Amino acid sequence: MAYTINPAVFGSMFAVPSQVVDNNIKLASASQLKTLLWVFRHTSEPIDPAVISKEINYAESDVCDALTVLCEWGVLSSDGKVIPQMPAPQAPAATSVTETLKELPELSPVKPTYEQVVARCKESPEIAHMFTDIEGLLGRTIGYDSECILLMMHDQYGLPVEVIYMLVSYCVSVGKGNFAYIAKVGRTWGEKEIDTIEKADEQIKVLNSCMSLWKEFAQLAGIQNPRPTSSQAAYLKTWSTEMKFGVDMIYLAYEEMLDHSSKISFAYMNKVLANWHQKGLKTPEDVEKDKQAFREQNQKKSDVNTSYDMNEFNRRANQLPVYKKGE
Repeated sequence: MAYTINPAVFGSMFAVPSQVVDNNIKLASASQLKTLLWVFRHTSEPIDPAVISKEINYAESDVCDALTVLCEWGVLSSDGKVIPQMPAPQAPAATSVTETLKELPELSPVKPTYEQVVARCKESPEIAHMFTDIEGLLGRTIGYDSECILLMMHDQYGLPVEVIYMLVSYCVSVGKGNFAYIAKVGRTWGEKEIDTIEKADEQIKVLNSCMSLWKEFAQLAGIQNPRPTSSQAAYLKTWSTEMKFGVDMIYLAYEEMLDHSSKISFAYMNKVLANWHQKGLKTPEDVEKDKQAFREQNQKKSDVNTSYDMNEFNRRANQLPVYKKGE
């Protein structure tokens, strides 16, 4: 089937930065794109996360995360300063560990009916037990909408009930027990095919490791955010699990970034760390030795050029005619 744009829509339009489509659309989440569209549709209004949250039906914390990412993309400014967008280089193919993810859509807006939910609970008592267990985990009663999300995560994303329970437990542990966030994590786990207790346990260990790394880094850098954004967490995972860098090297990359930008940019830090990884630099001492070697190499070039210039000056001086009185 061929698709064409309806000409009627050209009567009312607004601009969206092309760099977002060119550089970021593949990795952008739904909350980030919806936040972007809202912001550029309301350019004359204040950017209020609470207002955006109600308009796009995402948690306010998700909107704040999205706004931080838009700053990293270079399309928004914070405190009057724009973070320049920089390409995120890939780690060398020989050492890169790239997850192959299948793409899953967001949960369907068409929900099962209340009668269908009740019928599923009767057919599969484990689903009814899951609802009860998660109510105990959250410390509150979950309603029909929440039950639909859990059931659809089970049916559409292929997550077993025990994995869903572990997923919700993790979300609660990081202070994000709202079902919008739970559904988002469920989609990610479904794409990664985390469909066993063992896989879920390993994923939680990785996520907790990234959170621990963030706390160490944030304390060194004086960052007040209690947790990283989804984009920042992805960078942390790459740096720690794929590049094998500790917080000392990550903080050193942060200091390198501050020499070029007044606002934090994980994209710039990624460029620095990818370069060190490619060179095989593993410690701050390795980085200092590399810088010293670079300085010495430049000094040798400078000495050679200076020597050449003096030799050329003397050669030309010897070729000048000798001045004699009376000539």
